[in-house]
Order: sequence, then C-alpha cells, then structure tokens
Amino acid sequence: MRELSRKPKLLSLTLVIALALLSAAAAVAAPPVKDVKVGTDCWQTQDGTEQTIATIPAGFFCAGSKAISKARIEFKGKPLSVQDVNGKCGCPKQVDTKITWTDRHGNAITDPNRMVHAVTQHVDESTKVDTCVRRTTTAKLTKKNEVVTVNLQLIALSLESKSPIQVTCGDGSKKEFTVFVTQSASQPRGSQMTFTPKSLDAKKADGDVKLKSLHISYDVEFKPKSGPSLFMRGKSLKLENTLGTFAAQFP
Repeated sequence: MRELSRKPKLLSLTLVIALALLSAAAAVAAPPVKDVKVGTDCWQTQDGTEQTIATIPAGFFCAGSKAISKARIEFKGKPLSVQDVNGKCGCPKQVDTKITWTDRHGNAITDPNRMVHAVTQHVDESTKVDTCVRRTTTAKLTKKNEVVTVNLQLIALSLESKSPIQVTCGDGSKKEFTVFVTQSASQPRGSQMTFTPKSLDAKKADGDVKLKSLHISYDVEFKPKSGPSLFMRGKSLKLENTLGTFAAQFP
C-alpha cells in the first residue's frame, strides 16, 4: 500500500478522523492469484483531525463541572515509540534514522574530511506513525475490479489534543486539560477493509482501498497542568467508509 491519494473522509457518529496511510503492503505472487499477505498498515493522523469523544459526565473534572455531550476536539498525532513501530506494528521502514559523529571534545563533525578524528557515533531514530492497523487475513487478487475483503484489528493508537480544553467548575474557577487518546488493552474484532484492483499484472497491482468499518476500544487521559490525570477507559467507536488507493508489488 502507498500513501492515500487524497484526504480521506471518515463518516462516523462517534468519530471523525483523517488518517494518512504510510506503509507499503508486502505481497508474494502465486500466479494466477496475487496474495497481499497479512500485515500491518502504519498511519499518520492529519493535523487538526476532529474527534467526538464519549460523553463526559457532570462533576468529572471538578465539583460542579457540567456534563459535555459529544465534545469535539481537534487532535494531532502523537508518534508512537520507535520500539512499538519496529516491533508491535512491524513497520521498520517508517522509522527514520539519523547518524551523527562528534570528536573527542563533543563537537559535531560536519566536514567529511575530519571524519578521521571522529570518536563517537550517535544514532537517533524517530517516527511519525501514530496509528497501526493489522490486516489479519490475506487478500487474494485474481481479476480486475473484483472486490476483495480482508479483516482488520487496531494495534496501536496515539493522539493528542492540539490545544488544551477548558472547563468551568461550580465555584466559577477554570481548569485546563490536555487530552490524549490511546487504544484500550483489549480490541474488538469484526472490522473490514476492501481491495479493488484496477490493474493487475505479473509484478504489481494498483487500485482502490476502502475501510468498510474499524471498531475501536479507546482510552482517554485528561492531563492538567498540575496534579493527577483523569481517565475514561474502554470507550467504543467505529470508523466507516474511508477511501484511498493501494499499490502492491510482487516478486
């Protein structure tokens, strides 16, 4: 799979979120069937995604705070750890590696001619991936325009509000909370996506991909400027009808 060709639309009663698909789907050819094997797709959430979280009950934040029904919050991706992207997600190609050298005095070496004096190597790894979704069944592509369905399950999710939310307590005082959304420990099954190849030859397939539905169990952390965080856990949502494109290479 390659990056989504256009900004996707997610139609959901509980969540509106735009994801950019980053990973490439590995595949093994077995003519005449082309298999897009089980694998993980790594996504980067578009900055400013709006998410409608579960209803927050009255008194949740402080005494006298009002209930918030269907609170819409702008989010950005909070990158997962490099270890999770490499391991749990299985997307090592989405980890960026930067190697620098310093001399014995700790000064960075930028001139290649001075590399002979380098004594210390520094390896810095980073990633932009904040969401991983596992395709748990193989897509068998046999002909153009045939819709092929595969099963999905959320592996990892990491979002952060673009700015804190502000709430008012019963005494008129105000509090601010940064909001974080992550996956719950247990994830539901029953999610699906489809491949529809528009071209299919011996070495590659190109076409459309559609997220039919993605069921998610998520946790929310409300982190104040000081003091302990507040949590809502095990909330449910469903994404539907995200559209994009895919490209699979075959050896």
